[in-house]
Amino acid sequence: MRAARFLVAGLAVALLLSSGAAGVAAGGQARTGQQPAAKLNAKKKNRLVITTARYRLRVSKDTGALIELVDRRTHARLLTSQPGCSWAVTLADARTFGGCSFGRKAERRFSWRWAARRSTLTMRYGGDVDGRAAATLTLVAAPAHIDLRLRIETDFQQPVAAVLFPGDLASDVGTAGGVYTPTFLPGLRLLPSFFDAPRRNVERYPSRWAFADYMAADTGGSHLALYSVNPSPSPVAPVDLGVFSDPGDSCGGRAFCLTHAFQTWLDRGETWTSPVVRLGIGGSVEQSVLAYRDANGIAGYPSLESKLGSKLDTLARAPLIKADPWKGLPSFAEWGPSLERLPSPSLLHPVAFQPGGHDEDYPDFLPPDPKWGTTAQFNATLDRARADGDMVMPYLNVSWWDTQAPSVRALTPPLTARDISMQTSAGEAVTEQFGDKDGYITSPYSPYVRERIARLMEEWRTDVPAECLFFDQIGARPWRRDFNPAAPTPIAYQDGWLETFAAYRDRCLMTEDGWDRLADSFVGFHGGVLQMQREHQWPDRRWGRGNWEPFPLALWLVHDKVLMYQHDLYPETFTTDPEVLLFNVAFGLVLSYNWDGESPSLDSPWLDRVGRLQRTLGPHVVGRPLTGYVRLGPSATESRFGDYSVVANWSRTTPFEHDGYRIAPLGFLARGGDGSLLAGALGDTWTGVTIPEQ
Repeated sequence: MRAARFLVAGLAVALLLSSGAAGVAAGGQARTGQQPAAKLNAKKKNRLVITTARYRLRVSKDTGALIELVDRRTHARLLTSQPGCSWAVTLADARTFGGCSFGRKAERRFSWRWAARRSTLTMRYGGDVDGRAAATLTLVAAPAHIDLRLRIETDFQQPVAAVLFPGDLASDVGTAGGVYTPTFLPGLRLLPSFFDAPRRNVERYPSRWAFADYMAADTGGSHLALYSVNPSPSPVAPVDLGVFSDPGDSCGGRAFCLTHAFQTWLDRGETWTSPVVRLGIGGSVEQSVLAYRDANGIAGYPSLESKLGSKLDTLARAPLIKADPWKGLPSFAEWGPSLERLPSPSLLHPVAFQPGGHDEDYPDFLPPDPKWGTTAQFNATLDRARADGDMVMPYLNVSWWDTQAPSVRALTPPLTARDISMQTSAGEAVTEQFGDKDGYITSPYSPYVRERIARLMEEWRTDVPAECLFFDQIGARPWRRDFNPAAPTPIAYQDGWLETFAAYRDRCLMTEDGWDRLADSFVGFHGGVLQMQREHQWPDRRWGRGNWEPFPLALWLVHDKVLMYQHDLYPETFTTDPEVLLFNVAFGLVLSYNWDGESPSLDSPWLDRVGRLQRTLGPHVVGRPLTGYVRLGPSATESRFGDYSVVANWSRTTPFEHDGYRIAPLGFLARGGDGSLLAGALGDTWTGVTIPEQ
């Protein structure tokens, strides 16, 4: 998204930080003897220079763009320029307008003022050409970070659809050590080779594609983080964020850019204020992602123990067991002998049991399809599983309703499908297809949708009691504008789901994928980058083979708040091969397994292996924060969760020596606080897992 260098009439923009600008003259000094956090040098002809003990920032006197940011401790150039403008807006008709339309000698004037006591630079964009065009950019120079905030008052004929803020930030490809993005759980590190060709990884928060409004880069021996400070109860601020390099752009060749564009819908005369946007300088990726966690209130979310109580001990030891009756399983009444062969405890996950099977009849799951049995028989079967110490979590979906579902067919005038649906700006119901199945994307603000969800929750409390409830798509869906009249604003779609499910936070809620704020009410996230690679080859196709690696950003953010699993449905990420097992153990995921009648799943050695490993390792890692993640060699890492550690050998061909252990290719070494072996895949080749008697 580039800011055009032409004038567009009718914008009033104010970029205001909550602290405001102090009332001192440009270049003035603090009125007290207190030493300011930052100093300003305004003697340079074309630039302002702001200095703290940690960094030096150069700002253009002509446009307010950031010219250079240097870490004074390492002398690393974190930013080499800000191509385009310091801010820009994009209208619904794709026209753009921003800070480049102003200048010190232009009709639209640019000026600045420094408040030393508050270390605040206030840059004003003004002039009477349009009668009401004005802007103020406020920058607060804290000791180790820079905070900005944006306020817009628009008088355009077209709605403002996006706000690029801050403008794209360029850094040197030659000094890049890696870029960190929240793309698919548990997160991503893009390696320097990512920049060998034109590539981009720009995705939309909140969704499975961007689970946090955070990104960071190691460059020149230092570290730069860019993130929003927007804790609840502030509304979600949807944003497109990520990294790109394009030789045909100013962010190409020797440069790559971090981009950050808030998604909006501002009608004429409306006012919008951004969250604080912070540039964190120095430190490490662990420190900056934990700073994001603290600044956004995530650290204060309830722990797994407080959300689950006594259920946590069982879930920590229980692998997830998917049970799809359409995959060769018998009727409910005949499940008993097979249930006895499952690990104990297990989290039994019935799926596709409703009439017609998968993607049919949502949101109507009960009674089940008669070919599998009655509601009473379903209940009796689940009770039998509980008698073996298991818990039950059915698969549900309330965000996409089958056009032929009973709840849709029951709509009577004046209520129509449009009333339950996300709507376009023209008032049309938004539909979505999965294969040959067509359905409505529901609006979480629709009274009918909320009433149906309330009834569904009660069905799974009384008709078929379940310990936990899994909701497909809630954590995976990309944010979209919802113009349903019941929605408070077109950008509040994800806020609606947060509000809806907050009322059921005591029901052990889990979801497909997941993003930061969902960790307040949900207890489980299912999915991530391994599924996207194995099922769609998305990472290799988009970023290039060998140019990326999974990285535990989400573990620092929420591992003490939610259980993490591989995708609950995709068979190639169940724990039936060394790579999946290694990924799960290294990143603290709960193991999962696919029980079906189309393969000898109950006779596989992996079933016993999954059960024993989860019972052994789960209590050491579930609900515990990640306290360290380091690389031990080209293909080895160590993850620490307090006094529990896992050394992972990611090589497919070469053993790895560590502390007297020879870790097999795709093997691991899991140890307790006293250094004793809890489990490991050891040797010259992968032959299985050793689990010493405890």
